Amino acid sequence: MAYRDNPYFLSASTIKKDKIVNKSGENLGKIEELMIDLQDGRIAYSVLSFGGFLGMGNKLFAIPWNALTLRAHEHAFLLDIPKETLEKAEGFDKDHWPTTNREWLATMYSYYGYQPYWQTGVAGQTRILTGMSEETESERMARMGSTAGIDYTDFLSASTIKGDKVVNRSGENLGKIEELMIDLQDGRIAYSVLSFGGFLGMGNKLFAIPWNALTLRAHEHAFLLDIPKETLEKAEGFDKDHWPTTNREWLATMYKFYGYQPYWQTEMVESRPGNI
Repeated sequence: MAYRDNPYFLSASTIKKDKIVNKSGENLGKIEELMIDLQDGRIAYSVLSFGGFLGMGNKLFAIPWNALTLRAHEHAFLLDIPKETLEKAEGFDKDHWPTTNREWLATMYSYYGYQPYWQTGVAGQTRILTGMSEETESERMARMGSTAGIDYTDFLSASTIKGDKVVNRSGENLGKIEELMIDLQDGRIAYSVLSFGGFLGMGNKLFAIPWNALTLRAHEHAFLLDIPKETLEKAEGFDKDHWPTTNREWLATMYKFYGYQPYWQTEMVESRPGNI
């Protein structure tokens, strides 16, 4: 998926390895990975390496997605974090990633001056204003209740998700996840791209599927697809060399076909199709 084709939606594979620049256009490093919150398909954080920048060459860093802004003409992302903050940041070794949960994420977001993505209100997804009165972390966790204790298996890297098999409720292998298409504005999965192998004679096509139609089955290293067989039989796929042009209008039509509410709409779906 080329930048010139669609600067608002990019595949996880395209985003990974993109360079990171500062406001002066200096090359700071690159995006190594995207960590996905399986609960809502959001990017929990991006994983950056900084090469020789500030002597950080041997470490990786968890950075809030909303600290990054696409510069399509440069095939790069602008990192909006002061140099002094980066110098004091705590990185991690590539073989020892932090255990991801909401409490750890909240601390990381707070350090960089960003509001955690799961918190709502006017301040959500925006930079915390200096001097604003804000809740303590313990107060936020108490208000959120059980969400603070979400286990690390609710967070997986985009690379781990890609290639995972897809099964139905009977455990039959339907195919696999080929790619994740990211909505850069919302910082979340716009849709997953599935291949179905020989299932229903769909071997030569790819299919755009709402992320919330998939549920992790960790013990099987697989995702359950909650879409009826008869719906899949009528689905319109696409060729691997001719992906659809992604925009909100096309996404809304695709989500409606599968019986799911688009992620940017807040209303609850009144009814969804039955199970496979």
